[in-house]
Amino acid sequence: MEKELKKVYEHYRKHYINDQITTRIQNKVHQEMENNNMSQFKKQRPGFVKKVFYTAAFCVVVMGLFIGSAFFSPAMAEVASKIPFLSKIFEQKPISELVRESLMDKGYKVSGVGYSVQGKIFHVTVEGPEDYYNQVNKEIKEITEEVIASKGYDDFKVEVGQERRIEHKDDPRNRDVELVLDIVNEIVPKLQQQGYKIHTYGSGYTGPDAKMISVHLDIEDTEKRSDDIEQAILEGIQKLDIKKEVKVKFYKFNVLKREIETKWASKVLPVIGEGLLGKKEYKTKGFGYSYKKGIMNIYITTKIDKSDSEAPELANKIETEIHQFLQSDDLKDIVADTPYKIVVRDKEGKDIN
Repeated sequence: MEKELKKVYEHYRKHYINDQITTRIQNKVHQEMENNNMSQFKKQRPGFVKKVFYTAAFCVVVMGLFIGSAFFSPAMAEVASKIPFLSKIFEQKPISELVRESLMDKGYKVSGVGYSVQGKIFHVTVEGPEDYYNQVNKEIKEITEEVIASKGYDDFKVEVGQERRIEHKDDPRNRDVELVLDIVNEIVPKLQQQGYKIHTYGSGYTGPDAKMISVHLDIEDTEKRSDDIEQAILEGIQKLDIKKEVKVKFYKFNVLKREIETKWASKVLPVIGEGLLGKKEYKTKGFGYSYKKGIMNIYITTKIDKSDSEAPELANKIETEIHQFLQSDDLKDIVADTPYKIVVRDKEGKDIN
């Protein structure tokens, strides 16, 4: 995006900004300074104050010219259009965050904000008793729709619901899982201090009627001492009064690959999903990804049929938009040299591109 803005700047320096315009700006600024009683500032640092105001005024003029000529100058309209739509989203806060902030700034009690890919429904969950929900739900929906529309999205449906709290009854099975987890929480940190490459871990049942408790651990693929880890955990659990069998499961991962996937999943992919799902012109109904064999695969499912005459054009439009975003200066440190593949599918899941 920086390159495109530089083009705008150079264009106006060449075609619009000259000595006559610069002089007019300076004269106008100087006049405004005198009218606004800036004497105390001029006494201290007159040259500095003038430079600041001249620079600010120049920026305002350039921005005004840019905004105006984008409508009247085909050349500048072309420059503006080259800034990728997804790059604009990347520079802003996620839509869920914007909605939450807008509602909370107005004093509404909101416990959950987010959208589901299925049906493209934007959900807002209201906290509090039913009478409060009945009082504010329409207002919250209107505000949410306004915020979504202000970002240029026209394909999200808004649903406002009341938070439902479920009281969990004591279950004797939970006691066993908690006891196992207590032992794991005691043993794993000690193993980590000894150099074992263990990351996340936890325990639980594999199903509601399961007779076995599972302990799962994420370990680096370079860690070869899984037998030692398992033995340490099982020896600790044997001291407990637990009748159920306990099984230790390991999930190995590559550190570099996980770092790459985490960067994409936290900073890049949400922007692509939000942008394409939120605009009707992309006719998108699904979004997903998989990172396999060092390649980031991005899947876009559309609402049209592969046999539709506009299918190739739509697929090309989506693919181009994503390519421009991924190859922009904003993402050069994130995407780096990671290979990626964009797959656009029709409503039946058949590849179009």
